[in-house]
Amino acid sequence: MTETRYYKVADHVFGVSGEADSFALMSNYEPFETRGKGSSVFMLSLNTKEPSRVVPLFVEEMRQEDEGQEIVCGKTADGEHVFEFRWWNETAGWLICSEDYRDGRLIATGKYEKMAIDNALMVLFALATADKGTVLFHAAVVSHEGRGYMFLGPSGTGKSTHARLWLKHIQGTELVNDDNPVVRDGVVYGSPWSGKTPCYRNVNYPLGGIVLLSQAPYNKITRLDGLQAYAALVSSISGKRWDERIADGLHATENALVSTVPMWHLDCLPDEEAARVCRAALAPDIVEETVRLVEDGVSVTLPVSGHSMLPFIIGGKESVILQRPKESKIGDVVLAWVEGKRYVVHRIIRIDGENVTLMGDGNLVGTERCTLSDIKAVATHVMGADEKLHDLYTPWRRRAAKLWWHLRPIRRYLLAIYKRL
Repeated sequence: MTETRYYKVADHVFGVSGEADSFALMSNYEPFETRGKGSSVFMLSLNTKEPSRVVPLFVEEMRQEDEGQEIVCGKTADGEHVFEFRWWNETAGWLICSEDYRDGRLIATGKYEKMAIDNALMVLFALATADKGTVLFHAAVVSHEGRGYMFLGPSGTGKSTHARLWLKHIQGTELVNDDNPVVRDGVVYGSPWSGKTPCYRNVNYPLGGIVLLSQAPYNKITRLDGLQAYAALVSSISGKRWDERIADGLHATENALVSTVPMWHLDCLPDEEAARVCRAALAPDIVEETVRLVEDGVSVTLPVSGHSMLPFIIGGKESVILQRPKESKIGDVVLAWVEGKRYVVHRIIRIDGENVTLMGDGNLVGTERCTLSDIKAVATHVMGADEKLHDLYTPWRRRAAKLWWHLRPIRRYLLAIYKRL
């Protein structure tokens, strides 16, 4: 009995019509199944019962081979598009579709049937959506801190390996797709097609960066711009570029990505350092980026978290304005790298030569130690939610800070009262 099911990928809906035994091979599509067909981009009918000797006659236009899989593209005398799918020199099926790729039928030979179904749907999806700001990539994608990061490169370059390194070494990373993500309007989507690693997640993330990988005996990442970035995209995007409509659509999407999404080239080893070098460039830590900007002479506004600087700085509500330090003095509020492992925004309470001792105004006990060279910035002002600036070093604030230091024995009670107020 024939039935029709609909699936939504990157907010595009497509339909598949076939027998129940064909749908039994399509469990990877289940996370994308949808009830409403809407204005579907294409409809594919599956014909897995037709004898394999029924071969459509077509003139070959192009063929593509990748790790044993081969796709031969051509056209019939009636103007229909034909795609022959081969697996290690054996034909798995033929996709015959209309000129606009909105209607297709798959004739499967019975051998490698699932491969034929997946390839037919990928081809139709890529071609039917090419002029709709949508591209199907040959790439691996991970998510981290609410953004998606995509790794490109020829087969065997190490895209899946690099994604696994992020999963292992970069906390909070999740795999979005291992081989065939979809990008639409600057957002990367999971898909029902995922290469060697099964990962069929119906999720999407703003695209935070694209990285072209190359194997090397070292780890080095450089920014790509202009033609270099465009060329990296072209080689990783599926599409019939000799078809003017498709070529124009892909070109517009590629130009948009080059101008809006940061792109990088990573020469790398398959090791932890490669993942950390890549992550530092694509998703720099806000404090590390602050330090870099301050060193360049930029005044930076940094949100403060926690309660360690109460009552002078309210964490979660106020920010500090940071500038390059000149001569550090006792009483200054500074951003410093302490104990060789973390940054803090605390007040200097002692300076002994090159050695500095810090303490948070809201802390009851405990200090941190660093050197003068570990002080990366000095806080000059506090900014509240109303965006009004308050000088940290007015005479009355300096007197208040000095008095607060002497009130350490009863800080606990004063802070308890302050928090209630």
